[in-house]
Amino acid sequence: MIFCHPDGFNGSELALDLTRVRAIIPSIQTLLAWARQTKIQVIFTRESHAPDLSDLTSSKRTRYANAGSPIGQRGKMGRFLVRGEPGVALIDELQPQPQEWQLDKPAHSCFVATDLDQKLRIAHITHLLIAGVTTECCVLATYRHASDLGYYCLLLEDCCAAFNPQDHDATIHILQSEGGVLGWVGNSPQLFESLSALSTKD
Repeated sequence: MIFCHPDGFNGSELALDLTRVRAIIPSIQTLLAWARQTKIQVIFTRESHAPDLSDLTSSKRTRYANAGSPIGQRGKMGRFLVRGEPGVALIDELQPQPQEWQLDKPAHSCFVATDLDQKLRIAHITHLLIAGVTTECCVLATYRHASDLGYYCLLLEDCCAAFNPQDHDATIHILQSEGGVLGWVGNSPQLFESLSALSTKD
């Protein structure tokens, strides 16, 4: 959620409209409260790089620079996408509790150059609920990677967003294409209702 702060690189330097990415914050707060109540493991992730940019690939450096978002460039909240800078901190509205995992990742997928897969398998976690921003970038990359690793994934579309609503809608469409072979999509009210019904049956 580091892209949602008004003073962050996207808001101040790139002047992107943050309305849509900030609109999902209440839904994620509700999701967090529910997950904590039901003792589901919560994982926060941050796209970020080492201060010396040693974990930044040449291709990513070039892509971001060409897009007007040079990684390491100084902005209102420090160097863009550099670990330890204010601009990569989790926003105040979504802060982790001590038992919740925090993961810094140098790629769009949470599984690239991290120990997430190993930690999930050690904890015997097989099902993932995926939320965050942006839908077409880190959310989709993580979903597809997790799915290929064999995890059961559900993307919660009301807890994801993109700066451009067409990008969000296109991503949802892609995941639901070919009869759903690429993935599962739902929303948080459906999730809460379904699991509540299951617990009532028990």
